[in-house]
Amino acid sequence: MQRAQALNPEAVKHWFDLVEELVVNTGIKKEDIYGMDESGFPPADQGKSKVVGARGTKTQHKQGGADRENVTAIVTICADGTSLRPTIIFKGQGFTDICHSPKGWTDAEIAMEWMVKDFDAQTRDKAEGRTRVLLLDGHSSHYTPELLEYARDQNIMILGYPPHCTHALQGLDVVCFARMKEAWKQVINEFETLHRAQVTKGDFTSLFGRAYRRAFTKETIEAAFKATGVYPFDRTVITAKQMKPSEATSVKGQFAVAWTSPVRAIMT
Repeated sequence: MQRAQALNPEAVKHWFDLVEELVVNTGIKKEDIYGMDESGFPPADQGKSKVVGARGTKTQHKQGGADRENVTAIVTICADGTSLRPTIIFKGQGFTDICHSPKGWTDAEIAMEWMVKDFDAQTRDKAEGRTRVLLLDGHSSHYTPELLEYARDQNIMILGYPPHCTHALQGLDVVCFARMKEAWKQVINEFETLHRAQVTKGDFTSLFGRAYRRAFTKETIEAAFKATGVYPFDRTVITAKQMKPSEATSVKGQFAVAWTSPVRAIMT
């Protein structure tokens, strides 16, 4: 419901106005345009599942429980078809030389560390002093005063997507993570078939890297920016059909036999 209401013409127009003004009109090069997002990857094959949805819809969403431990990956892609080294976040405490958090996903401390040690460190030399644009979702950890001040001082421009619109505007959501999930399932199945054992945390990073190389190709990354209209810039990629609010549907049943008079009277 939030996504249906949020992805409206005014929000979409404002987003593309922002991109046009601050990215296109200022001449930001494609090699300086980045998008970051995080996603969870269960270290086991969850098996096949069936999701019932509307005919013709390419992507279906399934609600699931929170009792499965996921390993979170922060992924950053560039409009020139390249990507940065992913950051892997394990749930827990007491790790050394590895990213971790008590709940297993990004918090303000990890986001700041990622900005300094990962994003800035891996993109600074490539930019050669030019402005870098970083597209982010609205997670609160991405907008702490410390992170924003650091980004400003390093000539990093952060643009935040409109709330509840990343399913249509964020390239990682629209293209990349769907392919990564399929590649991850394939790698998990291959490992379990070969070793007759489940994936452990010790196995995770090497298997994740194998799936990542399959999914995050130059063509896939470029398609993510093109599909969302960021590069090449195209504000027409979001159609009126995508922004059409949900319509009320009938809940009146259809029976194979005619209703009796009392039933018909009650239903009327």
